[in-house]
Amino acid sequence: MTRTTGGLFEQLVDEDRLDEAARVTVRGKRRRADVATFLFRRESELRELRAALVDARWRHGAFDLLFLHDPKPRVIARASVLDRVVHTAVARLVEAVLERSLSDADYACRTGRGTHRALLRILELVRRHAWFVHLDVRSYFPSIRIELVRSLLRRRIRDERFLQVVDRILESGRGLYDDRHVRAFARLDPDWPPPGEGLPIGAYTSQVLAAHVVPLGLDSHVARELRVPGYVRYVDDLFLFGDSRSALRAARDDVGRYLDERLGLRLKRPGARPRSCSGRLDALGHLVTRSGIEPLPRHARRMGARAARYVRGTGPAIPAEGWAGALGSVLCV
Repeated sequence: MTRTTGGLFEQLVDEDRLDEAARVTVRGKRRRADVATFLFRRESELRELRAALVDARWRHGAFDLLFLHDPKPRVIARASVLDRVVHTAVARLVEAVLERSLSDADYACRTGRGTHRALLRILELVRRHAWFVHLDVRSYFPSIRIELVRSLLRRRIRDERFLQVVDRILESGRGLYDDRHVRAFARLDPDWPPPGEGLPIGAYTSQVLAAHVVPLGLDSHVARELRVPGYVRYVDDLFLFGDSRSALRAARDDVGRYLDERLGLRLKRPGARPRSCSGRLDALGHLVTRSGIEPLPRHARRMGARAARYVRGTGPAIPAEGWAGALGSVLCV
């Protein structure tokens, strides 16, 4: 029987926790007008936010939609600063609840892990095995079923007041991808994702729910039922490694069935072919070979563009660990 956790709402409305969530939310964004306005009256804003949460008056506001090419078209949903504070506090509590249950193959949105740890693990598996297959989920965030997320969270959390806050966050993004302009820009297919579903890309809670809550059962299935020799997952990017092409094809088909039947999701390329580990693997914006890891040109250009925006005062700072990670990737070659 799965163990459930209570007492989360009291932690959510703790003054120190909200203050820390605010600090994380504004980090690297102090030049933005909305953040500067929030910081000017930070104490009173957080005091009112806490009161609204305690009295069950808090309601999530509308998202501002940003239409970006990064490099492919993305619709980013940006909530108000106060709503982002709630997202941060909620997401961190959910992460803490799930941490012990998470698979070693899960690398996204986890302290001490991340992109570069995932790449190093992929490099290790490329050198160890003969074949790999790369799978990713079709229109992942827009196609996540809200009721499924609710159900999965209730298996782990028994605090109804906390879950009510999560429900309001989930409902705030419902139908965001139904708008025809959004679908056209994001190049979503007419028949997929289904209407009335999805988690907004750009919200911290969406990252945590999509990275850890929705795929938690999948990770266990791949490890315990399929017994794939090597497995790395970064949100909806799945890398399976082995020494038998036929076994990897069977695992690919099984993963596709699991996604469809258990999670209501679809693979982008259901017939993705296993490829030799002696070749090249395009993974997480990098090129991995048995010789090492190097950033793909588009990844290097994005880092340069981010630096240029910061110098011009039109973008946030890049954290030191971001630069260190990028340089580390180059030095792995």
